[in-house]
Amino acid sequence: MSASPAPNQRARLQQQQQAEAKQKQLRLLIVVGLIVIALVVVGIFTLVLVQKLGNSEPVATGDQQRPPNATEANGVMVTSQGTQPADDVPTVVIYEDYQCPACAAREEAYGPALKQLVDAGEIKVERVLATFLDIRLQNDSSVRAAQAASAADAVGKFREYHEVVFANQPREGVGYTEQQLRVDFPALAGITGDDLTKFQELYDAKVFTDFVAASDARLVPDGVNSTPTFKVNGNDLVFYDREKEQLLIEPTPESMLAAIKATA
Repeated sequence: MSASPAPNQRARLQQQQQAEAKQKQLRLLIVVGLIVIALVVVGIFTLVLVQKLGNSEPVATGDQQRPPNATEANGVMVTSQGTQPADDVPTVVIYEDYQCPACAAREEAYGPALKQLVDAGEIKVERVLATFLDIRLQNDSSVRAAQAASAADAVGKFREYHEVVFANQPREGVGYTEQQLRVDFPALAGITGDDLTKFQELYDAKVFTDFVAASDARLVPDGVNSTPTFKVNGNDLVFYDREKEQLLIEPTPESMLAAIKATA
């Protein structure tokens, strides 16, 4: 028969459990807050997406190319770090605009879980680069950021560059500077030496203009009217129940994978 824990030990265990519970609750509150903020701005971006049709795209200046990990449907497949996924794992298609605050919020909350699942070979992720916010914000930052991300893929750094762009998203309407896209962000993404030279040459020549335009053109045919939108086998992956004000997917690999499989 084992002796019961000493009172001070029980107190420490109780304090530890309470601290862990509070930490988990705080994480959930932060995630819910990010999603609610995202839902507020999504309505604005929905209208802009419809207005995108019929507007001209930037003129390409160099021989046009496609990123190495471009899909036939003009997205970018995010590759895992050393793990080859099976053919039958679900593919999550993410439609996002680099100037979209809701996209940045979703990336901050769920990006780490998605990365873990990709690296474990549990899922595939295809990112579709939208640029429709350039019209509403009256700049070309979405197009330039998407072209830069495509150039990063050409030197094997798409995922790192993608994360850096969203992590450093400017205040809405300010846009990304050329210094950020050409110099600062590549450095943060680990693009150096000859790779940096190649990245900057590809970016400056706008060789991915046609690819980015084709990626953005997917949204309406795919039934996407706002960003961010996550789809699995054509079905929307729903993160939040507005009527019940309930978070449906926690920012963990386990919760994310369960939701993806249920949606597939």
